[in-house]
Amino acid sequence: MSELELVTWIAAGVMFGAFTIEALISYFVLRDDRYGLADTFTSIGITIGYVVARLGVGAFVAVMLLMIYEVTPLRWSMTSWWHWVVLFFVNDFFYYWSHRASHAFPFMWASHAVHHNSARMNLSTGLRNSWVGGAIDWVFFVPAILLGFHPLALGAVIAFGSAWDFLTHTPYVGKLRWFDAWANSPSNHRVHHAKNPQYLDKNLGGALIIWDRLFGTYEPEGEKPIYGIDPMPARPNNPFYLELYLWAEWLRGVFKRKSSA
Repeated sequence: MSELELVTWIAAGVMFGAFTIEALISYFVLRDDRYGLADTFTSIGITIGYVVARLGVGAFVAVMLLMIYEVTPLRWSMTSWWHWVVLFFVNDFFYYWSHRASHAFPFMWASHAVHHNSARMNLSTGLRNSWVGGAIDWVFFVPAILLGFHPLALGAVIAFGSAWDFLTHTPYVGKLRWFDAWANSPSNHRVHHAKNPQYLDKNLGGALIIWDRLFGTYEPEGEKPIYGIDPMPARPNNPFYLELYLWAEWLRGVFKRKSSA
């Protein structure tokens, strides 16, 4: 296992531990409706598939990024703290555009929709990730590598950003005023996961919300969010269906257009 992959696995372990604690508190202490048993086990099934898929996709991405790093003449030593700050902003900027593209292009939405097709908002929802999306999204990391950042350093920053983004899925944190103004917070991310018309394709930032403010995709939380997508999937508790049904629809549309051309 490469060091780049190891960073990813450590972050994944921390996320899964946080989800387990929140779910146990919800079920046995608070006894609220934040978690549903079928929905939670569906999220776990999706996560297991994601872990298996990462064995191949993660290795492929690591090799590609290392090859690109070897050909770029630029280098950041990462020996100064401000190098890491620059990389943090660079990564978060390109993450915003990757995320925005995932909502704009049907073939990318076919992968990303699995992260949105739960009617609940909790840390288990944050674990729902595409099994194949990483094979597409990695191209948005290339500019950071071309700028001279080592893939291992980028992997560490991505892991940090992913952990931050994951924690914004908790339903137990309300509005944070000044924090909501510049960071991707639970309040801002509730907007992102909502299917209310005014909330669609809003608040796409990873760790920061400043990109949404700059590029016109910011929306503060007002009306109570209704989670999920329209239309909701026909088999909401089948991980394989949730991962692949929009891919099937997209491919049918592609072949239909080709046959009628």
